[in-house]
Amino acid sequence: MAILLLINEQEIKDITPISDNVDSAKFRQWIQVCQDVYIKPAIGETCYDALLDGVENDDLTALETILLDGDNRSFTGIKPALAWWVYWKSTLDMWINIGNATLEKRKSENYDSLSIDELGVIKKEAEDTATYYTNYLIDYIKCNQADYTCYTCEGLTPLIDETNSTGVSTDYDKI
Repeated sequence: MAILLLINEQEIKDITPISDNVDSAKFRQWIQVCQDVYIKPAIGETCYDALLDGVENDDLTALETILLDGDNRSFTGIKPALAWWVYWKSTLDMWINIGNATLEKRKSENYDSLSIDELGVIKKEAEDTATYYTNYLIDYIKCNQADYTCYTCEGLTPLIDETNSTGVSTDYDKI
């Protein structure tokens, strides 16, 4: 089964502070996870699946393309939210190395490794940014319900009204 991604690794590097020289293996595994955990609940499973079908078949509608890539004006689309969630999830992987029998903190000749407190500040800032873009995505869909009718059928209100610190609904029965 092929894994269908709504964003590629270079786009994540372009949107977030992840440097171009960072090995994509440090965050690649989080793309699918973040799509499923943060994007699918924000837009609804039916419409999430429709987007994946459009990506797989290379036949996204104009409205789906705007939802994914933004409108080249004020709406930025799904990709910034997804990229920041990936960055948020992957920061720990970029800070540590998991070996055969150890967890090791990264070291470099030119940089000092971050403290756990400093890492926490970076993660919080990334989470705040990801939450902002996710809420912006939800607001955009709500303001354009006539265009995105299938996106309103899966419980957008609970995603706004009853959310945890990551902006994801805490009442999963309503999603």
